[in-house]
Amino acid sequence: MNTILLPVDLSSSTGLLYEKAVSMAKAFASTVYLIHVVIPNEDTSSKDKKEMGREFADESQALNRLATGLRDEGIETHALLMEGVASKVILEEAKRLGADLIILGSHGHGALVGTLMGDVSQAVTRETSCPVLIVPTRS
Repeated sequence: MNTILLPVDLSSSTGLLYEKAVSMAKAFASTVYLIHVVIPNEDTSSKDKKEMGREFADESQALNRLATGLRDEGIETHALLMEGVASKVILEEAKRLGADLIILGSHGHGALVGTLMGDVSQAVTRETSCPVLIVPTRS
């Protein structure tokens, strides 16, 4: 397993996914590609350009902190901050990178598949030919 794709939303559940990626990457001497997808169609009419720039900078810094942490663990890591529809970008990057594994989180709120896995997790697992590890992230 050479390449692990780790999509993160930078929420409180990111730590659980990060820890799983560390253990998998160390076990298989894998390279980790962190990816955070920014939604381009967000309504920005009530935000000024400085506020939007700060949000983007904050997300970039958070992603780079995660990447630095993985590198400090001795794991080759690349951070990707991209724009688009999350599930589509994840699928495209997994294919482009030749990912051997995608690590995603699940919400675990109920018994139905749509509520067990978020929309992004569900779309990725349905469309990819790459193995997906679903990590429960509910508190």
